[in-house]
Amino acid sequence: MGYRPNRRDRFRLRARRALLERIRLLAEPEGTRLLDLGGGTGAATVAFGKGARELVVLEPDPRKIARGRDAGAPVTFVAGVAEALPYGVGRFDRVVSLMSFHHFPNGDDALREAARVLTPGGRLIVYDFDRSTLSGKWVAFFEGHLARHPMRFVTAVDLERRVLAAGFARARRESFGSGAFVVAER
Repeated sequence: MGYRPNRRDRFRLRARRALLERIRLLAEPEGTRLLDLGGGTGAATVAFGKGARELVVLEPDPRKIARGRDAGAPVTFVAGVAEALPYGVGRFDRVVSLMSFHHFPNGDDALREAARVLTPGGRLIVYDFDRSTLSGKWVAFFEGHLARHPMRFVTAVDLERRVLAAGFARARRESFGSGAFVVAER
């Protein structure tokens, strides 16, 4: 039986088609070992990671992992948090965080962990809402009032600064839709 994302995942994939294609271009996944931090059911990971030698989704929510496994997502699911990655130094060529950074209780620890598990020359791609934009402010306001747990929305400028402080050699930011990418090299 092949991979079949559920209806909600199929809808999200269609709605985020341009975003996923941009991540794919930034990640250049062909032949790499790719880790997606907070990758949920793995549907987006499969879309932007096509051609990777290995796809790993780190996800703290066991329900999302179960849904991804039940759908047959061709990824390795690992239960865990971005602040304490269960991998050795230099294990991955790419680390991606797609709209999950604001969920991390300690984003700086997560960034240091990403730097630790990346190979020299490896690439980090973070995409999240940019709190400095009008749409980012609205998302932060509504999510802050509706969420069941605290969220930490940051500006793209602050995220880039934090990425560099976490030990990355170079970083650049790129606005995209209601958010921004920060792309960094180890």
